[in-house]
Amino acid sequence: MKERGRNLALGTRWERQSVLVSRMFAAAVALGGLLLAVLLRRDPVLSVLAMGGGGLAAWGAWWFALRALRRRRALVAAPFPAEWEAVLARDVAFFRGLEPAEQERFRTELKVFLGEKRITGIRMQLDTRIRVLVGASAVIPIFGFPEWEWGEVREVLVYPRRFDLEFQMDGDAKRIMGMVGSGAMEGVVILVAPDLIHGFTNAGDKGNVGVHEFAHLVDKRDGRIDGVPGVGLTRECVGPWLELVRRNMREIETGDSDLNRYALTNEAEFFSVASEYFFERPGVMRDKHPELFAMLERVFAQDMGSRVGALRRAITARPKRLGRNSPCPCGSGRKYKKCCLDKS
Repeated sequence: MKERGRNLALGTRWERQSVLVSRMFAAAVALGGLLLAVLLRRDPVLSVLAMGGGGLAAWGAWWFALRALRRRRALVAAPFPAEWEAVLARDVAFFRGLEPAEQERFRTELKVFLGEKRITGIRMQLDTRIRVLVGASAVIPIFGFPEWEWGEVREVLVYPRRFDLEFQMDGDAKRIMGMVGSGAMEGVVILVAPDLIHGFTNAGDKGNVGVHEFAHLVDKRDGRIDGVPGVGLTRECVGPWLELVRRNMREIETGDSDLNRYALTNEAEFFSVASEYFFERPGVMRDKHPELFAMLERVFAQDMGSRVGALRRAITARPKRLGRNSPCPCGSGRKYKKCCLDKS
């Protein structure tokens, strides 16, 4: 989403719908006031009061209905925090591989996500790094859809270590590093902090649990997490996609594929595992799995082929470990210890 001024001529579908709904709400209230004035027409004073009250109520309804839009405007207009920039520059290779204009859009999407969604630590305190990496996990898979709204997400829970199916972190069965909630947990994404960090700081390992879980929600865009993504595939492409998935799963079984064997769990897990690979090492996937790579470019509406070189350079030229006296990566011109060290 690009930054815009404060007028109501806004471009995204959500923004247009917000304005339309607010106007319809205000018009309904105004019409109610007008009808009341007609009913009270025998008493001119009450009739005028009804009309005036209806107009005032309509304005209030319009103002109230636009509160979410005003909050988003404020988020978008706010300066991008320097400590967030430091995390992106240090840990998020996908961001470093973008063109400057794309990086600006990434920042805006990140501000909106972190400003509108709850990020909650479970038995841990969240720092800036964790929050930014959670947001980056959400932005990366939908970066090809500038009008995407994460209505599927109301909260992200972050655990300090892996957990079991009962959400317990103690015991021998703690092995889950991420989950998309269902039932009573609908709208909740769960991530494990060390695995989240590992996914971003090891950009060449073809794995990223944050991207994995949000890819499940891209899959769920049509209402089901079934390995047939709810975006990017026409009806005619579903059959070839499923055949491609099954062929790749057979290759994993026979040891002829470098996709993680967790992809064999089911078609839904295959899609998320392949998505991690696609965003982490697009050049390798393009060379080893050209059909799968081309299909995922279509699904995510992202030309990762054109970013291969930039992303490879971003990974290999990853910023060196920062010393206290190093220039701060946020670009402030100050030393790291005087700027973002205590914020990240």
